[in-house]
Amino acid sequence: MGWFINGGTVVDEPKLIIEEVSDPVEIARDREQHEEFKQNCHWLQDHWPELLPQARGRFIAIAGQEAFLAETSEHALKLAESAHPSDKGIFVQYVLPSKGPRIYGNRW
Repeated sequence: MGWFINGGTVVDEPKLIIEEVSDPVEIARDREQHEEFKQNCHWLQDHWPELLPQARGRFIAIAGQEAFLAETSEHALKLAESAHPSDKGIFVQYVLPSKGPRIYGNRW
């Protein structure tokens, strides 16, 4: 059985593959990436007040415990990678343009 997408096109069902990783080099690389990501996350949590409000409505990339703002996710990532090419824990996220309640609804 396949999945139907707009226009009735049938595509393959998504597959989930779980593999055990036992290569010590790959495990060490993954741990290093996770640790750098964690450090960047903690840095962002500590520096939100300095980044707002100029970050609102833009993309923010964190690398080397430094923030990079841009209008697109691709540009933010390029800025971060250029400044910190060895950081494997870079992450990018969109900052909502305004704070406050958001209302979601469906129209039928």
